[in-house]
Amino acid sequence: MNGRDVHVRMCEARVGHADEILRTTLGSCVGIGLLWRERQRCALAHCLLPEPPGDAAPTAAKYVTDAVPTLLRLIGIEPAQHGQLEAVVAGGACMVRHDRPAPYGLIGEQNTEMAQRLLAAAGIRVVHTDTGGSNGRQLSIDCRTQHYAVRTFERLH
Repeated sequence: MNGRDVHVRMCEARVGHADEILRTTLGSCVGIGLLWRERQRCALAHCLLPEPPGDAAPTAAKYVTDAVPTLLRLIGIEPAQHGQLEAVVAGGACMVRHDRPAPYGLIGEQNTEMAQRLLAAAGIRVVHTDTGGSNGRQLSIDCRTQHYAVRTFERLH
């Protein structure tokens, strides 16, 4: 992957251009990448939580429920074209050791489940998933070649 590195920060969604590599580093957060090969467009979001509490204002990508529509808007696609998209989902790890099960489930699992549910509802095919476990990940998308890569790294103890 050769190109200008564009770091997608937590709670951010970005669309990439031909000479850019979109890159984000994830723990329990989930990264959602969209590839539209027919139009040579790609986009990436770094989502902190699955959905907002009650009446929270929409954000670009803090919540998975806001990130998916934001990515679709950024990439400039119509609903009838969603079948042309490919999605990559990474992250959703459990980065903290728990002495007992979390009462509402693990946030990483919830992030992953919400992303997969929303992408399926939008008719977007998920071509690669690398989620869960206890390792962090870095998701990269080369906008020129439309290739993606997920690198795994171990949690520091």
